[in-house]
Amino acid sequence: MDFSELTRISSGFVQSRILQVAVKLGLFDVIKSEGSLSEEVARVLDTNLGATELFLNALVALKVLDKEEGKFYNTENSINYLVKDSPKYFGGMILFEEGLWDMWGKLEESVRTGKSARPTDMFQNKEQETERFIMAMHSLVKARGDAEILSDKLDFKWAKTMIDIGSGPGTYPMEFLKKHPHLKITIFDLPGTLKITKRVLRKAGMFGKMETVEGNYNTDELPEGFDVAFLSNIIHSESEENNQRLMKKIYKTLNPGGELIIKDHILDDTLTRPAVGAIFSVQMLLATGGRDYSFQEVRSWLENAGFKKPEWIKLDPPLTSSLVVCTK
Repeated sequence: MDFSELTRISSGFVQSRILQVAVKLGLFDVIKSEGSLSEEVARVLDTNLGATELFLNALVALKVLDKEEGKFYNTENSINYLVKDSPKYFGGMILFEEGLWDMWGKLEESVRTGKSARPTDMFQNKEQETERFIMAMHSLVKARGDAEILSDKLDFKWAKTMIDIGSGPGTYPMEFLKKHPHLKITIFDLPGTLKITKRVLRKAGMFGKMETVEGNYNTDELPEGFDVAFLSNIIHSESEENNQRLMKKIYKTLNPGGELIIKDHILDDTLTRPAVGAIFSVQMLLATGGRDYSFQEVRSWLENAGFKKPEWIKLDPPLTSSLVVCTK
């Protein structure tokens, strides 16, 4: 690491905060296709003109806006990812991270105590928080293309039934069903989450094409009789003990020869690579009490539950996670 990289890390929160506030203000939505003057932006957003000019210039420096002859324009990336009516709108994730600002301010305390900085409720206690969290997951997957990539990579022709455990917005099963319309898919998640899931399914014209079952995978039994169980971005939110119990429940839910697919940040034995997983573990400390795990750790849970031949499948960028696949 050189000095420039060190200073970039040290001041990184400044850039993220500028982007978060821009999305929160809806700034990218008010920039006209023919360009907008700072006066026009300030008038529509009801912000201070001088401050708005500085703010817009900073967004140009961050390369999410362009500036020409005093007018500001959206870039191709901001049109694709930061304008609300884009199908790849990433703002849901940015707004969720904006909501974590105060939580990260408590990092020192969490490092000293080992305790989370917020209730470990998976954002289920307040409906507004639940919606922001679930829609952030939908926003991230849609913008990055995770579901489409996995649909192309995974072959479900042989399977008849699938359960998506902790599905959230249902982004993955919707894409799986488009590619494999013969599948009978069940979404299993918490009641508060499923309210939002059903709205997402309705908007996508997929409501009624999948079954939704309310439940808590930590305290409730899972439905049985599935050929495939899909578990995306769940194990990092849970303790090792909870994950061990969950693998045994999933084993029971699968038919003989059934397949479990885990998608998550999977670390190497040093627990430092890939870097995104090691860093994300700190966010899990703050928010859930979980962390990212190594393949060796995940494999031990699976083998103890009775699964055979766990395989670690690494995924190419822009995805930052991996797959672990095994059979009953």
